[in-house]
Formats: sequence, C-alpha cells, structure tokens
Amino acid sequence: MSQPLLQIKNLTVNFESNGTIATAINNISITVNKGEIVAIVGESGSGKSVTSLSILQLIPSPPVKYASGEI
Repeated sequence: MSQPLLQIKNLTVNFESNGTIATAINNISITVNKGEIVAIVGESGSGKSVTSLSILQLIPSPPVKYASGEI
C-alpha cells in the first residue's frame, strides 16, 4: 500500500478566550489515500469548518491552540 496523501492523527483543537478553554475538535483521525474522495459532513456547529481550516493551518494562534495531534 502506498503512502497516504493526507493523514491526521489524534487532532485536538481548543479555542481560548478570557481564560476559558473550549474544545472544538477532540481527538479526530483521518487518512486519505490516492483515489479516494472525502467529504466532511455534520450538523451546524459540529466542527466541519474548524477541522478543514485546521488541516490547512489557516486559523491564527491565538485564539486557536492545537492541543495534540499530527497533520
């Protein structure tokens, strides 16, 4: 089997504001191999945008804190 095109392991993303921490993504793992099509779906507020923006590293720090995981 070839190397994955994208691999995310145990990603946790927190937002910090006024000393309060809110977990937006908790311990997700995704592997995308060549030829696969992936969709991120879910209810409003479930973390789809935060997940996508985190993969692309487009959320500024602060307010985001990548608590754990690898992309």
